[in-house]
Amino acid sequence: MKPDRFVYARNKNPVFSFKRPNGEVIKPGSIETDGGSIPHLLWAQKGFSPWTYAPAYLIHDWLYEAHRRKVPAGVDPKGNDLYYTKEQADWIMAEVIKCQMERPSDFDTRKSAAHLRTIYWAVSKFGNTAWNGEAHPIDEGESFISDTLMNLPLLPAFGSLKDQLTPVPAKPEQKGSRTPQE
Repeated sequence: MKPDRFVYARNKNPVFSFKRPNGEVIKPGSIETDGGSIPHLLWAQKGFSPWTYAPAYLIHDWLYEAHRRKVPAGVDPKGNDLYYTKEQADWIMAEVIKCQMERPSDFDTRKSAAHLRTIYWAVSKFGNTAWNGEAHPIDEGESFISDTLMNLPLLPAFGSLKDQLTPVPAKPEQKGSRTPQE
């Protein structure tokens, strides 16, 4: 969307979800995300990139966004809709990070209780503004045709054709004028 702001599109990854130890399942809807809201100063520190724990951050962003949209964020084992508090959302993020740390073959992360505690502490301490902020609905109505056209290998040819149909204007005179232009 813009530097450091991205859209997670549910329709592009329909299987992504997190199953909690108690059987609850959280499947994020389409959301705006910055990954982890890590201060830029810490990005160079190992384990503190906004994408080191991307699955955890996406789940956490979804829990916050679902709260702001006032929609269910997950389902229980029987399929009943679930809503979470901020405290639960922060804890669930820690659960996902712990899962990532325990599966280093699937995720490029190392086990670090200190990182887990630091990230959990920061989000529980400073996440109130995001929790109480405005919802940012994402239009999931992207058409199949436009999505397909954007992924065609012929896209450069279409770009060339567009350039021929809409030529670039000639370079304007580079000297300024002493009289107002019409």
